[in-house]
Amino acid sequence: MGFWTFVGLAFVLVVVLSIVAAAAENKKVAAMSSSERTTYLDAKKATMLTQQHGQIKPALVCPHCQGKGTVRTQSVKRKKGISGGKATAAILTGGVSVLATGLSRKETSTEAYCGNCGSKWDF
Repeated sequence: MGFWTFVGLAFVLVVVLSIVAAAAENKKVAAMSSSERTTYLDAKKATMLTQQHGQIKPALVCPHCQGKGTVRTQSVKRKKGISGGKATAAILTGGVSVLATGLSRKETSTEAYCGNCGSKWDF
C-alpha cells in the first residue's frame, strides 16, 4: 500500500468518524428537554468563545459599546514591520535567509473581543 493511499484512507476515516460523532451529538441534543437543551447549548457556546477569544475580564469596558463584563482577552503574536536584523541577514546572504525566516518581526500583544457588540481590538 502506497503512502498516498494510506493518507487517503486516513482522511476518509476521519470524515466518517466526524459524521458519526455529529449524528450522535444531534441525537443526544434532540432527546433533551427544552430547558436542558438551552442550558447545554449555552454552556457549549461559552466554552467555544473561551477557546477562541480567552477568558472574560469583568473589569474591562468595551470602548465601542461601553459594555462592562463582556470583554474577553487573550495574548496573540502579530507580525509587525520589518526586523532590522533579518533585513541585514537578507543583504548578507543574498536573500536566501528571507526564504527561511521572512522579514517581519513578531510581537506579542493582547487581543480583546467584546461579546456584546462583537468588536475586536489590540492593546
